[in-house]
Amino acid sequence: MKKIKVLIVDDHAVVRMGLKYALSLFVDIELAGELADGEGAAELMKRSGADVVLLDIRMPGKDGIATLGEMLAADSSAKVVMLTTSSMEEDVYAALNAGAKGYVLKDRNPENIVKAIRAVAEGGTFIPDDIKAIYKARSEEPELTPAEREAVALLVQGLNNKAMAAKLGISEDGVKVRLKHAYEKLDVSDRAGAIAVAIKRGIARPSGMV
Repeated sequence: MKKIKVLIVDDHAVVRMGLKYALSLFVDIELAGELADGEGAAELMKRSGADVVLLDIRMPGKDGIATLGEMLAADSSAKVVMLTTSSMEEDVYAALNAGAKGYVLKDRNPENIVKAIRAVAEGGTFIPDDIKAIYKARSEEPELTPAEREAVALLVQGLNNKAMAAKLGISEDGVKVRLKHAYEKLDVSDRAGAIAVAIKRGIARPSGMV
């Protein structure tokens, strides 16, 4: 029987330890390697011959979305399962749009991890219904432009219009225009509403929040 070689990329040592133990209980799965962040993950994936990658999203340094992009650039057929605590709209949307084959939440039934590994290894996908619903809802929302997203991110960090204008190298009127368009797309009427929605959806996070 050919075993499924799994690479684990997660910044929490306890999570990696638990995954390694759990996966060792299944005769059809073996560990291909592990990393604490996304740096060098694409190279290790290829070098180790991993069949499936379990990839966290929220990691210091290179996050899971950027790492996923590098893996698929290195091998367009790479089979990556996002294993994360995040069910935020932007994370789900970005991961599935980028090409993740599976999306599993860490707080769900551990058996889902093995089901995802096996399904993806066989060429399928593993996207639970609630994750599909989140993706569908996000897909129907108006897309913020990169400039609008940048302005909202600075808003979440607590900058006022004057500070945002200096940071972005544009006029305060330019900042107001970007925020006005962002408010319309986020369906809010003021700064507080935009900040709340941006944090809830995962569009931006306050400074210091991983």
